[in-house]
Amino acid sequence: MAAGGRARGADRAGATRSARDRPTRVDLTLPSSLVEQWELLAEHVERLSDLELATPSARPGLTVGDLVGRAARSALALYTALASEPAPPASGQSRPQAMVRAAVSAATADLAALRLDQPDAPDQLVSRGVLTPGGRVDLIPFLTDAVAEAVLHGLDLGVPPVRSALRVTVRLFTASLTERAPGRSVELRVPPFAAVQIVEGPRHTRGTPPNVVEAEPVAFVMVATGRLDWETAVADGRVRASGERADLRSLLPLPSWR
Repeated sequence: MAAGGRARGADRAGATRSARDRPTRVDLTLPSSLVEQWELLAEHVERLSDLELATPSARPGLTVGDLVGRAARSALALYTALASEPAPPASGQSRPQAMVRAAVSAATADLAALRLDQPDAPDQLVSRGVLTPGGRVDLIPFLTDAVAEAVLHGLDLGVPPVRSALRVTVRLFTASLTERAPGRSVELRVPPFAAVQIVEGPRHTRGTPPNVVEAEPVAFVMVATGRLDWETAVADGRVRASGERADLRSLLPLPSWR
């Protein structure tokens, strides 16, 4: 299900789930964020012509068609995990656009079946699990990773992310950074979605730490996954870093999301 073209949801959830094992507050927007992001991506893919599929993509060595194929496999893996059965065929069509639409429609129908308007909705999300090639994964970490992967598929294809899906992704990646580099010497801000303190060093007990990194949300996601160089993002102002400890190149991209 990953943007790299294989179902890595279980591996990623295992690597980054410690901060999310027992959430104190359940994000009931996770299913709708995932549905909206995949619907937006499917609509974009359906409009692509065969000529556009053959053109080089933003990812080195891959065509737009290659990326659509990866998205199709990701959508199929999403449905298979949610429904615990193989995804339905795309009405006999082999075009990747049709595969994406068929898998997205099936997966979103399963997500829509979650009754999130009921009082027990948080318990329903916390208690449910899904089966992946890597084993059983709790639903909340699975959906969180799935949202991020859908955002990355979209960015690779030039589709701006849905706001709620971008929020989920930014918070997932900032949480991963707090685990990768715990500390309070650098403040990382990704307004309006997240602000965390990271990196070991002299503890700053009053006000804002002297080392601050502030990034635009999409730029942060792209730097965190190796789609944008730190140097380029700093040079063009999408990332602003001040302070001698504010260089995060040694921490990015995140290993699980390269």
